[in-house]
Amino acid sequence: MEPMRLLPRYFLVAACLASSGAFALEIPTGNADFKLNISVLAQPRIAEIWDGDPPTASQIAGSGDFASPNGTLDTEYYLRRARIYITGSAFKKFTWYLMTDQPNFGIRGNYTARVLVQDVHIGYVPVQDVDIEMGFLYMPLTHLALNSSAATSALEKGTAILFYNNAQGLRETGVQARALLFDRRIAIRGGFYEGLHTDATQRVNPNGRPLVAGHLRFNLIGSETGYAYPTLYMDGKSRASIGVGAQFQTKGSPTPITTVNAAGARITANTAVNDYLAYAADVFVDFALPGDTEVAFQGDVYRWDWGTGSDKTGWGTTYELGYRWGPIEPQINGYYFNSDSRQNNFLKIAGGVNYFLRGHQARIGAEFWHLKSGVNLDAANAVHQVLVQGQIYF
Repeated sequence: MEPMRLLPRYFLVAACLASSGAFALEIPTGNADFKLNISVLAQPRIAEIWDGDPPTASQIAGSGDFASPNGTLDTEYYLRRARIYITGSAFKKFTWYLMTDQPNFGIRGNYTARVLVQDVHIGYVPVQDVDIEMGFLYMPLTHLALNSSAATSALEKGTAILFYNNAQGLRETGVQARALLFDRRIAIRGGFYEGLHTDATQRVNPNGRPLVAGHLRFNLIGSETGYAYPTLYMDGKSRASIGVGAQFQTKGSPTPITTVNAAGARITANTAVNDYLAYAADVFVDFALPGDTEVAFQGDVYRWDWGTGSDKTGWGTTYELGYRWGPIEPQINGYYFNSDSRQNNFLKIAGGVNYFLRGHQARIGAEFWHLKSGVNLDAANAVHQVLVQGQIYF
């Protein structure tokens, strides 16, 4: 197959990209009470996409996983992520965090993408292991929802399954607290977030109620202390935990319902307003094994309730499993969503291998994807693609 014949040269290109310069910089402030750091992340990607149904004009102009317009092999060279992190602390009690991102830069020849503020928040640490934060924040729900995009086994974490009602990049403005309690056995994170506010009809959340979200974890082995969680730590320590989470906003769901007209065309319109509700459970393990090996697994189950008849109401699940042997890690990952309306079912089955030149700081990975969507997964042909991605994170 043509994509497989082309794969070796893409490994070479990705290796060259991954070896390009990057930096980590601690800015001297002249005051021991103040700390300031700058880091960068770059993920150059090569994608070979084939099969699937011909994309529409709007899809071609976007950044989705679609075949080329005439159905032949589509080749894409782009930066999946280009990020700058600015972090710091003051007096050991106050923190700040700013992350900018330029996602999918250059995909389909589009170099006009704007730089996004992906995270920005300030924090107060009243006591050890307790953080109170305000700003543009990760929304709590599951371990997947809090994953670091630079530290997963999968090249792309399975967030297509997360149907938040008004988030950008899984973030919303709000205030939250996160804490580790009882000798770090219990981890909690939760707060109030902007959510969805009234629309032109003044039917959606007319009273301006916030979205409430929370996440509770029980650490069976070890603990996780960061703002975002890796799925592969590579530090010689074992971790295992289970978690539950939920999100709710009264009248926060403008329910889109899809109907099929006499000509067979699908028409989607917001015909009702309901409460927005999501709840989930998950498990995470990362076992360090003898001989510089480890096995890591993350899996979860979701229930989304956008109202009866909504294409976003249904059950979903994701998984990620990897086994690292020294610098090499074969892994599999994927997700599945079963819409109650059967109009929005989708499936991903993926697998590949990672080679760690220097942990997550310098790595190369390759994956094969099988993507399927449609009514009961029968309305469209599957899209296939091979991805090769380099990463620098310093």
